[in-house]
Amino acid sequence: MKGKTEDFIVFSNGPGEISTWVYPVVERLLSVEDFRERYKSYLIIHPCQFGSGTEHRYAEELNFFDSVIGPSDYLKLLFGFKSLKSYGFKKRGIIVSLGGDLMHPVIFRFRSFGHYKLYAYTNNPGWGKRYERIFVRNEYVKNKGLKNRIPEEKLIVTGDLVYSSIKRLESRERVRSLLNLDDDKLMVLFMPGSRDFEVKYMLPVFLKVIEELAERIVRFTSYILKSPYVDYNLIEETLKDAYKIKEADVSGGRIFKQKSSGVFTNFIETDKGIKVPILEGGLEKWGEGVDLAVTLPGTNNIQLAYRGIPALVVAALNKPEVIPIEGIAGLLKWIPGGRLILRKAVLKYVKKFPFSSLPNIYTNSEIFPELFGVIKTDDIIDRMIRLIRNGEIDKIKRKLEVFKLDKDPAGVIASAILQG
Repeated sequence: MKGKTEDFIVFSNGPGEISTWVYPVVERLLSVEDFRERYKSYLIIHPCQFGSGTEHRYAEELNFFDSVIGPSDYLKLLFGFKSLKSYGFKKRGIIVSLGGDLMHPVIFRFRSFGHYKLYAYTNNPGWGKRYERIFVRNEYVKNKGLKNRIPEEKLIVTGDLVYSSIKRLESRERVRSLLNLDDDKLMVLFMPGSRDFEVKYMLPVFLKVIEELAERIVRFTSYILKSPYVDYNLIEETLKDAYKIKEADVSGGRIFKQKSSGVFTNFIETDKGIKVPILEGGLEKWGEGVDLAVTLPGTNNIQLAYRGIPALVVAALNKPEVIPIEGIAGLLKWIPGGRLILRKAVLKYVKKFPFSSLPNIYTNSEIFPELFGVIKTDDIIDRMIRLIRNGEIDKIKRKLEVFKLDKDPAGVIASAILQG
C-alpha cells in the first residue's frame, strides 16, 4: 500500500451488477499498472432490496479489492459509528457507481468531506449533475438523462455493459464431454436464482417440473446451475421445507455426491428418484453446451441473450409480497402489517411492465417466451413441452441475433475514467 495515494471506490448493490458490471470495469482498470499502483481499491455494497446478502463473499473472491465494505458497515460509516480512518481512506480519488441508487456516492463524498470525481454506469440517471460522466446503455437511457437536465457532454453511450462480462471458458464439445452428454440430448439448465427467497420458492417447483418432464421427454437432460451467491446450506434447507410451499406443485429431495467423469459432483435426488447434477462455475464454464435455460427474470437473462442461449423466463407472482420493488413501497415488508399492503403494491407495480425479462423489455418484443403472473407448475411443464416439440428453440436462437455488439463497453468506460 506504500505507493497508493488515492482511493478508487466502487459502489454497487446486487449479485447481477457485481458479476456483470463491476467485474469487467474493475478488471480493465486494475490491468493498468499505473492505476493499480496509485489507487487503493474499495467496494462498498450499499443497502438495497434487490441484494442477496452474500455479495461480499463473491466480491472478496474476485481478489480485486483491498477492502470490501458490506451494507451494515457502510451505514456505520455514514452515521459515524465507524471512522473512515479505520479503513485507510485517503479522501481523494475516484468513485464509480456500478449498480444501485446514484445518491450513495454523492452522500459518501459529502459525509467524508472528500475530493472525489464521480462516475456512473446506470439505467436510471438521477443525480447526474453531481457526476463527471454518466455512462449509459443506449440513446433511450441517454434521453432520460437529458430530460433530467443532465448536460449532454456528461452522457456517454457505451452499449450494454453486460456484454463485457461474457466469457467462454469451454467449447460446446468440451462441456458435453465433461457431462457425458450424448449429441442427441438437449441440455436444459434450470437457474433458480441467487437470492434466498428465489431459491426457496423456485427450486422445489423446478424439481417438480424436472420429474414430470423426465417421464414425458426422453431426449433431454436437466441440470441445476448454482449461483455463487447461494450456499449448500440454503439448498438443503429448501429441500427439507419444500412441501411447506402451497402456491404451486413442488418436489423435495436430498443432496448427495457422486463420481462423474472422474470427479465428485453434487446431485439432487428428487423424491421420485430423479438425479439432477448441480453445476458450479457459471455460464462461463457451461453455457456453450446449453440448449435451453429455464430461469427467473434478472441480469442473467441478458447474459443468456448475448450467449445465444434460448430461455423460458418464469416470473411467478404467486407470492408477490416476497418480490423486491423499487422505492419506498419496497420497505413495507419491515413494517407490521406491511406485507399485505406490499402484496397489493407489487401487483400494481408489475402492471407497468408488459414484459418481465430484460431482453424483452429492451427490444419491446418477446425474444424470450415468458410466464408472467400467477403460475401453476403445469404451466411451466406445458410451455416447455411446446418449446421442445414445436421447434421453438431454433426460432428463439434466430431472434437472439439482435444481441450483438461491435465494441467493449467496459473498455470505453475504463478509458474515459483513465483520461479523467
